[in-house]
Amino acid sequence: MEEKDLINSIKQLKNIKPNKEWAVLLKSQILAEKKIFSTPEIKAQSVSFVEVLSSLFFHGKPAHAYAAALLVVVGVFSFSQFTALSDQTEILKQSAVSLSNKINNLAQVTNQGNKDSISLAINEVKEKVVQLEKTLKDSPNKDREVIKGIVSSLKTLASVPGTDISKNSEINSLYQTIVESQIADLEKTTLTEEQKITLVEIKDLFNQGKYADALEKILLIDNEKVESRK
Repeated sequence: MEEKDLINSIKQLKNIKPNKEWAVLLKSQILAEKKIFSTPEIKAQSVSFVEVLSSLFFHGKPAHAYAAALLVVVGVFSFSQFTALSDQTEILKQSAVSLSNKINNLAQVTNQGNKDSISLAINEVKEKVVQLEKTLKDSPNKDREVIKGIVSSLKTLASVPGTDISKNSEINSLYQTIVESQIADLEKTTLTEEQKITLVEIKDLFNQGKYADALEKILLIDNEKVESRK
C-alpha cells in the first residue's frame, strides 16, 4: 500500500461506526500493557490485539501494515452490524406484510359468509399478530413506514364486520408493544412545546390502556415532523 493510499484509508475511518462494545474492547486491548504471569514451572505473557495481527500476518513489516489491518477489521465489524440491522428490518417488513395479507383474506371470507373459513382466517390473523409482536420486540430498528403499514392493517381489521377481533387480547398486546416503542422513540427526539403536551397525553392514554387512541396521536406528531422537513 502506497503512503498516500494509506493516509486516505485512515481518513475514511472517521466515517465508520463499529459496534460500541467492540470498539471499547478493541481500544482497551490496543492500549493495554503487557503483563507477565509466572509460576515455578510456567511463564506466560498477555498479547495485545495488534501483536496478534503482527504475528499472524505482518511479521517484519512496517507500522502502516497494522493500520491497514485495523481498517479492514473495523470495516468488517461495521458491515456486519449494518447487515444485521438491515436483515432485522427486512424480517419486520415481511412479518407486517404477512399480517396484512391475512387480514385482507379475513375481510374477503367474511364477505363470502363462510363460517368455517371465517374461523380459520381469524386464527391465522391471531397467529400472525403474535409473530409480528415478537418480531417488533426483537427488532431495534423499527422503520416508521413499516409501523404506519401495521397501523393501517389494524384499522382494516377493525372495520371487518362481525368478527370483533380488533379487541382481542393478542391485538391489544400488539398495539401496546407498538405504542410503547414509539413513546420511547419520541422521548429521544426534539419536540415542539405543543408536541411535548401531546406526548404527555399519549402517555396518559397508554396508562389507561387506550393504545389505539395513543397511536393515533403518535401518528399526528409523525406527520407534523414530516411536514416541517418539507
